[in-house]
Amino acid sequence: MHLSETLQKSGNYRPARLSCGVRWYIEYYVYHIELKKMVRKRIQLNSIEKISERRAYANNLLRKLNSELEKGWSPYIDEENAKSYQLLTKVLEDFIKLNRKKYAEGNIREATILSYVSYYNKFSEYIVEFKMEELHVFYFNKDFIVKYLDYVYNELNLSSRTRDNYLKFLRLFSNYLVERGYLKSSPAATINVLGKNKRGIKSRTVIPAKTIEIISEYLLKKNKYFLLASQILYFCMIRPKEMSYIKIGHIDLKRSIIFIPGETAKNHKNAAVTIPLSLNNFITEMGVMEYPSDFYLFSTGFKPGAEHAKEKQFSHYWERHVRKDLELPLSLKFYSLKDTGITDMIRKYNDPIIARDQARHHDLSITNIYTPSDLMQGNERIKSDLGTF
Repeated sequence: MHLSETLQKSGNYRPARLSCGVRWYIEYYVYHIELKKMVRKRIQLNSIEKISERRAYANNLLRKLNSELEKGWSPYIDEENAKSYQLLTKVLEDFIKLNRKKYAEGNIREATILSYVSYYNKFSEYIVEFKMEELHVFYFNKDFIVKYLDYVYNELNLSSRTRDNYLKFLRLFSNYLVERGYLKSSPAATINVLGKNKRGIKSRTVIPAKTIEIISEYLLKKNKYFLLASQILYFCMIRPKEMSYIKIGHIDLKRSIIFIPGETAKNHKNAAVTIPLSLNNFITEMGVMEYPSDFYLFSTGFKPGAEHAKEKQFSHYWERHVRKDLELPLSLKFYSLKDTGITDMIRKYNDPIIARDQARHHDLSITNIYTPSDLMQGNERIKSDLGTF
């Protein structure tokens, strides 16, 4: 479909046409953002007395008008809403470029930028498939977003949870448009999620003790360095991204701690977690402390080295080797070791505060999510002091 046909179909404008009668005029329609409807515009031509000159002037003006309309020009563009006439695809590219820079500077996680790029690619495919490459930002309204989300949910047959993740991405993009003056308000703010916000229900699964033993025995033979990473995730609850930035100098075996710098921590705070005796002994046995202090603990191939390796190497190895070779269920992820470590620590000490501090949760309510149901008990004072009814 030609560009002008695409814009006409979208309702951006109707081409200028010449009307010849008692009154000669050029007439065209253009979308008015504030009125939210098409508005007719007329240019009177009767002031040009000579018919041949009038027709020549009209034909020249028609060519210029339709050329400008096709490019997105509108007589209603002013300083207040001019930015909304930018191409949606261009502004979307700028939004992703900004977030790529945030990632490069360490302000957002790798998993975050990867998800943003995935949502961006899918949204871009939708725009191309339905020939909307020349739409302007002001068409990015609530109706547009709802139609796209219906397409994601119904046509692509994705889950309600995935659909809601797309909505979160579009809300971020909407906020970006508002902050930079493209739109006056967020068109995605009032769109409801489909799934319920069930905080506390974990999608990952706790790994049974017997399975932990099997994984440990497998890695002891197959890859001791990945076993070390698995133990640090389980015992110290250091997130994979944080783990990828651990340096030899961050480990203090005498004090039995691993230091996590604020610039690499999820909560951006300096912290230290405790190394249990068994892990302390394994670190010593592996000889990793013999490497230079500025080496990364888990460089390429999980061995100490000068080059930083991305966090995805942990999940990739788990999926391609551990889970595949041991035929573990899909629900058991590498990150499940952290969930399992928290749950096992609460069970062992029956004290969620110890697990909270080791996991560096900002609130005890987060830690309590991991509390096994058989450890939940009633308050002793309430049981004995409330009296009778």
